[in-house]
Amino acid sequence: MGGKVVPRMAWKTPFVDRMMKPKVLFPVLVLLTVLRAVWVAAHEVSPQEAYFWMCSRHLAPGFFDGPAGTALLVRAFGESFDMARLFWPVLGLFCSWAAWLFVRRIYDEVVAGWCVVFLNVLPVFNFAAVTVGPLLPALVSVLTGLVFARMAWDGKKGWWAVAGVFFALALLFRYEAVLVLTGLVFFALSSERRRTGGDLVGLGAMVVLCALALLPALRWNAALEWIPIAGGTWKTAWEFRAGPFLSGMGDFFEAFSAPVAVGLAAALAWLVQDARRHGRAVFLLAGCGCVWGWGIYLLLRGENAVPTAFLGVVPLLAFGLFSIRKIRVGSVLSGCAAVLALLMSCFLLWSLGRGSWKAMAAELHAAARDLPVAAEGAGFFIAEDADLAAVLGYYLPGGGGYPAVFVPESPDLSNQFGIWPSYADFVESEKVVDEYFTEQKGVNPFMGRNAIYIGHDLPQTIKGAFQEVQPLRKIPAPDGGERTIFLCLGYQTLPL
Repeated sequence: MGGKVVPRMAWKTPFVDRMMKPKVLFPVLVLLTVLRAVWVAAHEVSPQEAYFWMCSRHLAPGFFDGPAGTALLVRAFGESFDMARLFWPVLGLFCSWAAWLFVRRIYDEVVAGWCVVFLNVLPVFNFAAVTVGPLLPALVSVLTGLVFARMAWDGKKGWWAVAGVFFALALLFRYEAVLVLTGLVFFALSSERRRTGGDLVGLGAMVVLCALALLPALRWNAALEWIPIAGGTWKTAWEFRAGPFLSGMGDFFEAFSAPVAVGLAAALAWLVQDARRHGRAVFLLAGCGCVWGWGIYLLLRGENAVPTAFLGVVPLLAFGLFSIRKIRVGSVLSGCAAVLALLMSCFLLWSLGRGSWKAMAAELHAAARDLPVAAEGAGFFIAEDADLAAVLGYYLPGGGGYPAVFVPESPDLSNQFGIWPSYADFVESEKVVDEYFTEQKGVNPFMGRNAIYIGHDLPQTIKGAFQEVQPLRKIPAPDGGERTIFLCLGYQTLPL
């Protein structure tokens, strides 16, 4: 009767929630980072990674696949691509830390811990943490920017410009990061309380910094007549195609796992409704609303919405996890969803580890020994697409400014290989190839040489460019199926 009174909730705190404290959570994240680094060290370079490695050898203000930030980051590690690959698991740790800081500022440590756990069990996050690409650098920059944007939202107006620095950094990796900026500016200007002088100056500085980050890539795209970022016509922009839509939905469910994907959809609808009443929900919607709006549009178009949605996943996870705690069985539902997402991630990483691109490159190199000696020079390699050319080119020696493996010549600029030096290019020379064309000032150093082509089928651009083409043998490919090696004799360029 007269004993010490124990606070009602002191003994009711679930054990799992206590495990979300930083002193328990972050050592586990460090261990997870080490395991990811071991996974990276034990596996070969993937086609996506090889492509970014090649981009880092041919730097430009922009690339067909996005801004130049990933290539610049890889180039910062010099010639050691292995060190660059090991940096991506560390970026995963940075992302977790930034997500924890952001969610803790919005809610509390428990919700922040749960959010970090869910982030780390997502298949798309685990794939990004072991594969060189733009998703993790963009996400860590966006989350850090949101931390400072929240501080500015709470009244420390000078932090808008600091947030702009990180959003500008995110734009060097993914163009979609501009949608986060757009949402923040729109919601800030729609609030009379935030239309003060300090806010306007800070928001203006944030916009200017992001515009400066986009300028080099925009100029590069304009120089190529906007081909790399063209999305079709005004009419095709509103077409709905059931087949691509279902395929895009399948990719989305695979990337986020089915239970989390359903939860994210419910959280988005709930967030839009809750933003009418609560200030925290307004800020979360400002940070991810435009991102998810564009992602939904891409899904309806039948395009890949995963990279876009990934930039806005943390605010939705935070809101959804905070909301589900009000339900009696919320912890059980969260735990089941996390376990299923983790199993999906493990399956994805297991499937990535099968096969050897290095062995395939060795097969190609061995086939080159069967090439007849050409009078004009050594033979060269051609692969059916940019991914295959990049990963084989990583393992095969190259030189002279040319890629080690080319893609078939094409009048259409559809990937970065169309800009890099090609076997179909003419170089300036005073030598006159044909006496009837005395105005010609260029020669093709690959004329008369032999080549090895590898692919599923033989395209017309290969048949027409060589005097003789014959299949050698089929070899298994790490991504399933098999490829055929073709012997191509006497390159003569495509006829007009």
